[in-house]
Amino acid sequence: METSTFVKEIAERFSVINRLHPTELLLPLLREIAKGSPVSRKTLATVLDWPADRVAAALDQVPSTEYDDDGNIVGYGLTLRETPHTFEIDGQRLYTWCALDVLIFPALLGRSAYVSSRCPTTGEEVSLTVAPDGLHRLEPASAVVSLVRPNASSDIRCSFCCHVHFFASAAAADDWVAQHEGAEVVGVEEAFRLGQELARQLSSPSGT
Repeated sequence: METSTFVKEIAERFSVINRLHPTELLLPLLREIAKGSPVSRKTLATVLDWPADRVAAALDQVPSTEYDDDGNIVGYGLTLRETPHTFEIDGQRLYTWCALDVLIFPALLGRSAYVSSRCPTTGEEVSLTVAPDGLHRLEPASAVVSLVRPNASSDIRCSFCCHVHFFASAAAADDWVAQHEGAEVVGVEEAFRLGQELARQLSSPSGT
């Protein structure tokens, strides 16, 4: 199935953005958060085999990183805090910052996830199982994903993720798209292919 020009442009922009962010931090931190508990900087430094100051500098490049009152990491794309996007993996109920995250993380983690989200306009549940290499049991089949072109902001959650949702159908997204300049919707399968490409970028040594 052909990938739209819009989605190709998003992938290309992320290939540039990923060079500006500490992508080598992402996978180890996702694996730790996926265990279902806050992650201390000391634990992360041990996992990465980095000195504490390097860990701190890398985290400072991602201002959206979520912390608990003790300074432990609780969210970095994948989060322990409730969002509209539920991500269940290995018996752990977690959440993600956006609809695209749930389509990226199974490939990065090498595990399937059950995903559910509420359409922002109709309230209807969108659910599916996302495997590292495919989608299963999408309901409703008419569901779509909203996307915008990312920019080079260090706060990717505010500049991109907050605009990326599951909608029950393209029609359900019409009013929302009309109110958000530059936003478009794509089918969940096409969004998944974008997720696969971004996972490839993020898992390569150079982030490209």
